[in-house]
Amino acid sequence: MSCDNFKNHKCSKCDNRRMIVVVDKKSKRCKYRLDNAPQKKFCIVEVDGCFITDNDKQKCDYLIINCDSNVAYFVELKGKDIFHAIEQITQSIELLSVKITGCKINARIVLTRVADSVAFLENDPKMQRFEKLLRGYKNGNLKKGTIQFVEPE
Repeated sequence: MSCDNFKNHKCSKCDNRRMIVVVDKKSKRCKYRLDNAPQKKFCIVEVDGCFITDNDKQKCDYLIINCDSNVAYFVELKGKDIFHAIEQITQSIELLSVKITGCKINARIVLTRVADSVAFLENDPKMQRFEKLLRGYKNGNLKKGTIQFVEPE
């Protein structure tokens, strides 16, 4: 099970079956919230600066794993640079994919501000390559939100 790879690490909180799973970055004033009404088992890993400390690597802020359903969420809490967020998540997937084999991989990006060009992102080649990468991991997906992103489990 993927959660076992993070269970006893200082950068992770595992075995919690909270009704709400939340990660935030107060300095950016943004938050990702996953409503966990079925109270599934989750593991929350602080990736940037804790689990991965290499300053030469791009990395996302958090990895959240649904241990019961084998679904991984790579979460980046960002200002407005969505393409930098995509790079950070892509490198995090490359670095951590061996620890989450068999998981569906999803990406979640929460922005504090939306750039004018966001409306045209769906047709951008970088965005299309990223979404294709995610689909290769058990049909994973990308979802984006602003300030506070809430999704049901």
